[in-house]
Amino acid sequence: MKKQIAIILSLFISLLSCGKKETNCEEHSSAYWTTTMFGTPHNSKIQGENFTIRKAFQEIKDKETDIVPANGYITLKIHIDKYGKYCNQENFQINAEYKPTDFNNGKLIAELEKISQNLRDWQNDTETKTYYLIRLTIKNGKIEEIF
Repeated sequence: MKKQIAIILSLFISLLSCGKKETNCEEHSSAYWTTTMFGTPHNSKIQGENFTIRKAFQEIKDKETDIVPANGYITLKIHIDKYGKYCNQENFQINAEYKPTDFNNGKLIAELEKISQNLRDWQNDTETKTYYLIRLTIKNGKIEEIF
């Protein structure tokens, strides 16, 4: 009888573990700059950090010289899984008056997102999905700063 109960219990546990499993990209996300999470050090970065990011965006920075509206800010929020792989991204675009906008009628953000999703060599020092922010300043129709 004990053997039958053990088998039934084992089957029940197996069924429970077959439920919907989250992929690495569906996990809770934590900011890349968080200093601690659940008592452990937490950090995520791309190899080469600022130099790598600026280099990746240099071509579009040089090419785009007539951006409309001419002044504002773009933030790319890149989600990275716990293994350092790209998951997805969000973007935030505001003009100089801090109102939502679409630079170059959405064409600029499409190009920026293509560049950012091709960034490689992310390093995640945790076992948690995280995100990284890249901010761009648009000034006088050009990408002025990338940080």
